[in-house]
Amino acid sequence: MIKRTIYLLMKYFIEKKEFFLYPYKEIQSILDISLHKQIWFSHFFVDFVHKDFLEGSIEYQKSIIYNHYHEIKQKNTFKKLFFYKIIVLENSFDHSLDHLDALSSWLKEEKINIHLIVIDASSNQVFSLFSNFKDQEQVENFIHETILSLPYETVETIDLLEIENMTRDKKGYSFKNKKSYVTHILMGLNIIYFIYISITGSSTDIDHIINLGAKYNPLIASGEYYRLITSMFIHIGITHLLFNTYALKSLGKDVEFMYGSLKFFIIYMIAGLFGSLSSFLFSSAVSAGASGAIFGLMGAYLYFGIQKPSIFSARYGLNMVSLIIINIVFGLTNSNIDNFAHLGGLIGGFLASYALGLKTEKFLKLKKVTVQFLIITIIVGSLIGGSFIQIQSWQHSFHMGIYYLKKNDLSHAKLQFQEGIEKNDQIPEFYFYLAYVSYQEGDKDTTIHYLEKTLSINPNHSMARNFLNDIQGN
Repeated sequence: MIKRTIYLLMKYFIEKKEFFLYPYKEIQSILDISLHKQIWFSHFFVDFVHKDFLEGSIEYQKSIIYNHYHEIKQKNTFKKLFFYKIIVLENSFDHSLDHLDALSSWLKEEKINIHLIVIDASSNQVFSLFSNFKDQEQVENFIHETILSLPYETVETIDLLEIENMTRDKKGYSFKNKKSYVTHILMGLNIIYFIYISITGSSTDIDHIINLGAKYNPLIASGEYYRLITSMFIHIGITHLLFNTYALKSLGKDVEFMYGSLKFFIIYMIAGLFGSLSSFLFSSAVSAGASGAIFGLMGAYLYFGIQKPSIFSARYGLNMVSLIIINIVFGLTNSNIDNFAHLGGLIGGFLASYALGLKTEKFLKLKKVTVQFLIITIIVGSLIGGSFIQIQSWQHSFHMGIYYLKKNDLSHAKLQFQEGIEKNDQIPEFYFYLAYVSYQEGDKDTTIHYLEKTLSINPNHSMARNFLNDIQGN
């Protein structure tokens, strides 16, 4: 009867509480089996102890607990461990156990977390003898509820390993037959566009990638909002492309399975948009790449970890969290990386995942609709606010003036440089480029005036000095 009860309880621990078999030593009897569950930093273990444990001496009890603890601790250094030890009795027992106070004191000294539970199989009663940690997994309550409904099955029909495999498949611990169509389509778009950029010019030519849709603040502020999206598919150099393509494949296939293809695509695009907007708000550099969207996929993993902590812990452990932290720290120490796009993408991916939910979640619930509205508000607000800030800056006038010069549109370039002087009259380049425009228009006196103004602000401006000498014939 005891063996049957233990087997059935293990079966339900696996199926309903998602505690799985933990191989830490050779199994010779059912009492050698431990069940394990990981929730982020905490590891929980359930094992069944022989009834002699209650009748043994304090030294015997210490040896049983310590040997089990030591064997598991060796494989789980620096991890927080919690042990549920369950004793199944055929008959009722005496509640006044002299050893428990001494055992409890010893466990406190050794800092071993133990919850000792006794089951009276004859009356289906459950007693908690003592515990030195909070039962956050509600194991005692689970036993109370389960013991009353145990079926009269024979133990020969229970295959714990098969039950575990079926439970893992059913609950989503193993992703089988993953179809990552959208992931591969996005990878293909990145590669195809990179080839087109390389054929028509160079992927490392800043002017070329600006013409083909890179994130360039002055043009976005002037109304070319599409650059917030097109920049996601542009990569600067083959190394940039290969790194992001590999990251997209590695992270995307599981995210697409977790959320479904349509939700995955929306999460990817929103994350990329958040990354572009964040860069637009806080960085004046020309930028491109799928990094913001890829960080958004990390945000999608974090939401999955919150919703399914045991599955996340079992599949990814702390590797995903460590990956995010390492990438953020690496970005902060490398001035060539657009950290604003990374952080914006991470936040956007998490918010989009929350707003849409996992594959089986409905996205029209009140909380999710609220987050959806929040996302739209952030996008619109960032775009309006960022555009206003950019247009008011002298940098916007300067970059727009250069942009029109490259297009040989002298009149618009002249207006931009003149507006720039109104915003900040101590920037020598404004006067230098106005000198160039005046020279192209054939106005020698105005050219000389602007060059002299350039040199009055920056006497070491060699290009202005040489230009002035050439005009004056010196």
